[in-house]
Amino acid sequence: MRNNKKYRKNAWMGLVMSAVLLTGSVLTGCSEKETTYPDGNINVIVSAKAGGDTDTYARILSKYMEKELGVTLTVTNKDSAIAGTREVHNAEPDGYTVEFFHASSILTKVVGTTDIGALDQKICSVPVSDSTQTLVIPAAKYKDIDDFVARAQSGEEVIASVNQGSYAHLACVLLEKAIDASNFKYVDSQNASERIVDMLAGRIDLFFAPYGTIQQYVESGDFISLGLLADERNEYLPDVPTLKEQGYDITLEKYFYFAFPPETDDKIVNTFASAIEKAVQNTECIDAFKTYSIVPEYHSPEDSVKILENAEKSYEQYKDVLTGN
Repeated sequence: MRNNKKYRKNAWMGLVMSAVLLTGSVLTGCSEKETTYPDGNINVIVSAKAGGDTDTYARILSKYMEKELGVTLTVTNKDSAIAGTREVHNAEPDGYTVEFFHASSILTKVVGTTDIGALDQKICSVPVSDSTQTLVIPAAKYKDIDDFVARAQSGEEVIASVNQGSYAHLACVLLEKAIDASNFKYVDSQNASERIVDMLAGRIDLFFAPYGTIQQYVESGDFISLGLLADERNEYLPDVPTLKEQGYDITLEKYFYFAFPPETDDKIVNTFASAIEKAVQNTECIDAFKTYSIVPEYHSPEDSVKILENAEKSYEQYKDVLTGN
């Protein structure tokens, strides 16, 4: 009888220990799964149409980041920048949806076009700062920058093609102020492709674009670049002057960023940021960007937030001009 009780007691203790071990194993398994990131493909939302600079830079970075993360980064384009930013903002903060866009999302929030911008997301990195942005005029109408400025200052109308409240709009406003003109007429357009067609057809007088987008038209003699909106010349474009060196103090760098939904865990963000840092140091990635006269450079999440916050402060001063108030 005593042996039976002892047997039952030992059997019970064995069951308890098995349950404890099983529970510990399950919990350990869950813990390992939670800390393993990424373990699936990542959707990169590009808040712009395919074929432009935003799409191109996203695809270059994604290609070399895949080698670091060991998973596929699928680029998904959105026709509407606002829709893309909002989709990422509302996505599950699990690290598998990330936005690649530029700081015009901050500008559109400043002017009231949207209520969500880059700084409402969890910023991961600013890996590209494009200093090749330029303002373009038609060679069929103007001789050079001096001719353009003189005619604009005399009261001749300048038709500027922009996307209201965007970088393109701000760049043209900055030029109008810098040359002390007040006769710019702003017409709406969505992208550089539309503006190129309109300028070749003689319908517009001015637009803003990356130099690489319009370089062939400058070399063919169809367009004239007024100069880069940068503090100094681009190392890959040594013969292209800046507007600043020509006496017009206009600078407008275009900051491209990766951002996650706002509640994304810092460990996920840092893992993704580490992949960006390694990718932009890859010589093949550097060469791919060289094609577009761009030097990629990693910035940490903290430094990237500061860059975008400074951009926001600079945009605030032009709010009334851009909104017509």
